[in-house]
Amino acid sequence: MKGGLQAQGFTIVEVMIVLAVTGALFISAVLLISGRQNQAEFDQSIRQIQAKLQQTINEVSTGYYPNMNNFKCSAGAGGPNITGLGSQAQGTNSGCVFLGKVMQFRVHDTDPEQFATFTIAGLQKDSSGNEATNLHDAVATAVAPTSSNPTMPSVTQSDTLGGGLTTAWMKAGGVDVGAVGFMNSLASYSGGNIVSGSSTASLVPIVGSSLDKDQNTTAGNIDTYLQSLTGAPAAGDVTICFASGTTQQSGLITIGGAGRQLSVTLDIKEGTTC
Repeated sequence: MKGGLQAQGFTIVEVMIVLAVTGALFISAVLLISGRQNQAEFDQSIRQIQAKLQQTINEVSTGYYPNMNNFKCSAGAGGPNITGLGSQAQGTNSGCVFLGKVMQFRVHDTDPEQFATFTIAGLQKDSSGNEATNLHDAVATAVAPTSSNPTMPSVTQSDTLGGGLTTAWMKAGGVDVGAVGFMNSLASYSGGNIVSGSSTASLVPIVGSSLDKDQNTTAGNIDTYLQSLTGAPAAGDVTICFASGTTQQSGLITIGGAGRQLSVTLDIKEGTTC
């Protein structure tokens, strides 16, 4: 009592209730902000891989290959002769032409997950001296080491999936694959030194490849399959499911063109399995 008045205050129980409510509100705000950040990170990461796929298609269509000045390609008796001795300017590898690129996903033993982009070279003329018109006659070859040819120079580019993305699965016509190719037409090359030109890229899923393989194994799969193709590859789309590492979402990417310029479309799904 002071001056005839009773002092007022909070009981311990009331203080605990206020602290609990305040803490719950704080945690809710943190989770909300974090969730929005994770959502934004997922959106950015999945759209980056969509853009990378489209960029690779565009580079093949315009005849661009990475000139890293670390390999030389010429026509050999059994296929392109690719060595690391010296280099030649883009478009001047006599008898050896740029055919396209192949992208491999979920490279084995990489964390965060990586994907690889292989450059494909081949012969301008077949064994009879005629212009090569299919991947078999061109002896299409990845410019990368394989288990059977570990000394082959490499111009393979490795990239990392952002935002904790992982490749859940990849299919072509309902069949599991681990790599997809984008190939140029072979019908219009002529002359001794081939200068790259524009064309429409063809979709070539690498049958026999699978996810979670090392680059050497996949390069061997690429050579084996491409060199078996005496005609156009089977028509159809390639679908890839990328799972988010931070949200309960996934992104289904579809690559196709129905005989027209290839396109890459994205569909965001709830759940991590598309």
